[in-house]
Amino acid sequence: MKRLLTTTVIAASVISTSASAAVASDRAPAPTSSIAGLVAASGGTFDHDGSDYDILLTAVSAAGLVGALDDPTAQFTVFAPNDRAFVRLARDLGFDDDDNDDNGKHDDNDEYDEQGAWEYLVAQLTALGGGNPIPTLTNVLLYHVSPGADSLKTIKRTKTIDTLLTGATFTVQGNRLVDNEPDLKNPRFNDPTNLQATNGIVHTISRVLIPINLP
Repeated sequence: MKRLLTTTVIAASVISTSASAAVASDRAPAPTSSIAGLVAASGGTFDHDGSDYDILLTAVSAAGLVGALDDPTAQFTVFAPNDRAFVRLARDLGFDDDDNDDNGKHDDNDEYDEQGAWEYLVAQLTALGGGNPIPTLTNVLLYHVSPGADSLKTIKRTKTIDTLLTGATFTVQGNRLVDNEPDLKNPRFNDPTNLQATNGIVHTISRVLIPINLP
């Protein structure tokens, strides 16, 4: 009887250990990169991949915000426009990539020029900033960051999102993010979302959030 009990206890222990190991193996691995690291993984070289973050990395570096997004003591949610998002904004503001459709309008099949789009946006930011693009660029980027690390599910439930740009918010309506520029199309969440970083979480969006009503 004693031997039977001992065998039963050992068997139960093995099953419990195996079950715990199985649960642990199902969990996502702990993140190893900061938000800055996730964005930097794009490489920062302008290319023809609209799904990564080369232009965002260039913008964050120009604004001197890499250190903030690398801070191990911080917890941020970043709404990250991919490269296609920045190209769309440049086209909305008048960037001509010499490949309009028959109606004189741009679509996503037009010639794709990340460097040209970035240079055009810098020129627009320079005009808005009275000769200095950095303050306006910084404000736009801060408008894409909210305090705390929130999943997409939490964000959609919260609806009104506070940002690191003082006094500036935007709202979430389903898959759409509604900013403060009424005349341009609003961004939508794009894959990938819920990218885990050591200091927060990143959600990709399809367009750039605009914190003001542009003149």
